[in-house]
Amino acid sequence: TIPPSLTDEQVAYCTDMMSTGFMGAEHANIPVGGAVAVFAQGPVGLMATVGARLLGAGLVIAVEVVPQRKKLAKEVGADVVLGLAAKGAITK
Repeated sequence: TIPPSLTDEQVAYCTDMMSTGFMGAEHANIPVGGAVAVFAQGPVGLMATVGARLLGAGLVIAVEVVPQRKKLAKEVGADVVLGLAAKGAITK
């Protein structure tokens, strides 16, 4: 159910991001129990993270540097959230 407080424009934007992220996860052909990494946890990346989890991925790794997005990734199904430091070093 769509909350009445949302405008048509907000809802249309959400459906675009959701379908794009889910389609990305579907096209990745993630095997049930398989592992996947989703780089960038903006709206589309978050939906790809959700999609990977719903499609049965056993390990979902999110890569993001923005603290709020890292938190959201964990909330929507990422098992591990990594960041990137200067010169591409991976951080936890």
